[in-house]
Amino acid sequence: MKKLFLGILVLSVFCSCEDVITVQPELGKTQLSVDAFLNNKNEPQVIYLKKTKQFFEDVAQEAFVADSVYVRDSRDSIYVFESPLKDGVYSWDDSVMVSEGRTYELVIKADSFTYKSTSYANSVPQIDSLNWQYVPAGLGQQNGSYAIELVARDLAGQFDYYWIRFIKNGVYDTRLAGLNISVDGTFSETGQGDGKLFIPPISTLVAYNVEDSIKLGDEVAYEIWSISAQTFSFWQEVSNQAIQGGGIGALFATPTSNIRTNITSPSNAELEDNAVGWFSTSVVSRVSQVLYDKDGEKLSFDPD
Repeated sequence: MKKLFLGILVLSVFCSCEDVITVQPELGKTQLSVDAFLNNKNEPQVIYLKKTKQFFEDVAQEAFVADSVYVRDSRDSIYVFESPLKDGVYSWDDSVMVSEGRTYELVIKADSFTYKSTSYANSVPQIDSLNWQYVPAGLGQQNGSYAIELVARDLAGQFDYYWIRFIKNGVYDTRLAGLNISVDGTFSETGQGDGKLFIPPISTLVAYNVEDSIKLGDEVAYEIWSISAQTFSFWQEVSNQAIQGGGIGALFATPTSNIRTNITSPSNAELEDNAVGWFSTSVVSRVSQVLYDKDGEKLSFDPD
């Protein structure tokens, strides 16, 4: 299926626009798609199992129904995820399950196959506060808007990888343009940000790209999710290939040849029975604020 997609892409580049070529691809078997980003927040943890779509299908993904789905941590605690509606949405809501410093193994059993993945829950810095400042129309925005800056200091002593998420009035920014990942609060593994404050635009990137304006009275929040170096590279690949017309929420709808997966498929599986997707565990820090007119409030840098 992946080779087919690449072949069609190359074909479309080299064919002249005067010729109309109809391609009738042989539709391959759908694959298991895993979307499992778990965290230590006191809320239900959800794993999404779907069937991948064909590249030319304009239909919703079908649910993948597994025989069992569970997560085991390095202290041998087992968390069984249930899907009462058999809709591919598997959840655990009995207690907080992710703890800093533990390793987690995801196990999915379906028919005669067992799929596995592991993830380690790294530390995360606390967010000290939020700054905000009104920015007049310009800078790519039709209307004036408040720019929001998080104030946080990287953990010293090692490379730390973060997924920084922006929330406005309870809604996450899930557009690909809003994807904000960082090493030590900077852009790359230079070590220059070790133990230092997060730099702009890492500390403000998502807020600047929110499509509608941010105004007084809005509740805004930043979250920092600890991630692994592998998850950081995964998000880089997603961003570089810009595969999400529908944003991060459509992440694993179709298998893509150059996007990695950390889901290990069984050795006896045929190629079409291999799984795609990603499993990650994160420790999360969060600060929220309802914006009000505060004299003298400004960012730590000049947004103009």
